[in-house]
Amino acid sequence: MVLTNETCHEYPFHWDVVTRAFWNKYPNERLAHVERVDVLDRCLDSQGRLVTTRLAKVTQKNLPGWVRSALGDCTYVFEETTCDPQRKQLVLKSTNLSLRSVATVEETCVYSVHPDDAQKTLYEAEAKVTAFVPLLSQKLEKFSVSRGAETAAKGIRAVEEICNDIFQGTFQPAFCETVDAAKNSVAVNAAKDMANAAAKCAEKQ
Repeated sequence: MVLTNETCHEYPFHWDVVTRAFWNKYPNERLAHVERVDVLDRCLDSQGRLVTTRLAKVTQKNLPGWVRSALGDCTYVFEETTCDPQRKQLVLKSTNLSLRSVATVEETCVYSVHPDDAQKTLYEAEAKVTAFVPLLSQKLEKFSVSRGAETAAKGIRAVEEICNDIFQGTFQPAFCETVDAAKNSVAVNAAKDMANAAAKCAEKQ
């Protein structure tokens, strides 16, 4: 069984402002569950679109015990963003890399010029959750969809606040690490964590 959650929101700001806010969404106090976001690759495709792949470390807090036992305290999320400046459309696709044998979360978010008002931006998102845990699948799917809806609402508010700061001229860009500091990035830590997990599995066998 697959549960789907759809979100739609109108930002009262131009697409250029909203997409700028999108790229500066993290770090953010409202979204403290997103511990780190690292850029893995960024390039222009043959159509002149900016394609960016990122890896995020997400730490979930205040989880019920049964959810923590199934999903753990943190997970890694892979995302690919395609930004088309000509069509004025930004598409984000993300999926969890961790614990895919337990559950998968596939999400697609689209930021586009509002069809009825070019001064506004339309945000549309769809998340699909599929759980594979015997006896807990439906319960886990419902929880994931509910938590995802809460997270989406926080994300919308965070982007809107950044848009307001940009519009008022008070926006301060997000902090960027140096190459040396990035050596301890989530990408490196993810590789270490996965290697440790594989080693533990080998020991058990």
